[in-house]
Amino acid sequence: MLVTPLFAALFGVLYFILSINVVRFRLGQRVSLGNGDNQDIEKAIRIHANFIEYVPLILLLFYFYEVMSLSSSLVLFLASTLFIARVCHIIGMVNPTELVLLRQVGAAVTFLVLVVISCALALKYIPVSV
Repeated sequence: MLVTPLFAALFGVLYFILSINVVRFRLGQRVSLGNGDNQDIEKAIRIHANFIEYVPLILLLFYFYEVMSLSSSLVLFLASTLFIARVCHIIGMVNPTELVLLRQVGAAVTFLVLVVISCALALKYIPVSV
């Protein structure tokens, strides 16, 4: 059974929470577009945007790898790692002065997962196409 859909659902819930957070800040400050020069809104927007900049592509790579390799073990490990990394990144961005290390670790692990799954997928594909 594929595990990518399970993680897509988990990341979808996390994305929904981040989206609601942006809406909550905008409603509270009566800002319908942009950040209204409000630092809290800007932070919520960046947390939301950073998530959507990385997670969909990585999920797609997970799916491709899982389908091509017929193995879920690497995806299970990397997707779990990515989920923890994204939560760390969010916590670190919410509290940038106290928990900046969490943000940095979350970002670094996200990059690492992206590179590992990209390389793993390329290695699965290259022998077939050569």
